[in-house]
Amino acid sequence: MGPALGLPLCGLIAAAPLWAAAWCEPPRQLQRVAADDFSAGLARWRLEAEDPRAVVTARGGVLDIATPAGLSLWWREPLAGDYAIRFTALALPAPDSAGPHAGRLSDLNMFWNAEEPAGGPPTPRPGAFASYDGLATYYVGFGANANTTTRLRLYDGQTRRILAGFADTPLREAGEQPMTPATRLTAGQARHIEIVSRRPTPADPVHLRWQVDGQLLFTRADTEPRLQGAFALRTTASRLQVRDFEILQCR
Repeated sequence: MGPALGLPLCGLIAAAPLWAAAWCEPPRQLQRVAADDFSAGLARWRLEAEDPRAVVTARGGVLDIATPAGLSLWWREPLAGDYAIRFTALALPAPDSAGPHAGRLSDLNMFWNAEEPAGGPPTPRPGAFASYDGLATYYVGFGANANTTTRLRLYDGQTRRILAGFADTPLREAGEQPMTPATRLTAGQARHIEIVSRRPTPADPVHLRWQVDGQLLFTRADTEPRLQGAFALRTTASRLQVRDFEILQCR
């Protein structure tokens, strides 16, 4: 069973991240509990690549992903409690190995709070997007489908559905809105991502916050939220460079 849906509070872009400091209230403080400076390889990640021509390196402070097909990179440490994930990502033209998709900007995506439906960490998969349909997880595809959609999805172990999103051709039945510069990848522009997962409280039922460059794109207030599990970077037929990856907990 996936989370029961409560107050959606989704799909609105905030002018400023007024909630950014408020979700970790005093006397608790944000503390960095893990990070990767991408100077010593991929020991802290598990790679699942659909195509063996994918090239992933971590050196000189940069995680560089160039792949002609689907690829997931799982952080090996499960996450729980009130936490935030932060990183900076730059989308570059997809490599020549992507064939008809070479040169495109697309798919700065991520899973988080991902588990198998019966519990436990995600088992290894071959990297194809459909192979993850059996997970229970949240997912954002930012600049997906050749940079024409940005969507928040929920996987419940059996189906995956759009909770909110933006698209060049919006799905009105899903409550989507048109794409804007804030929801689209831009060549040469680094994007600063933050994901917040926290226990809801009577005063603040919002447990999921997803922002880019200080602008809030998605929130959720589900009555049965997903609050623990694994995180993965996800992409397909693209090239991404990631820096400054860190995990903070509110303690």
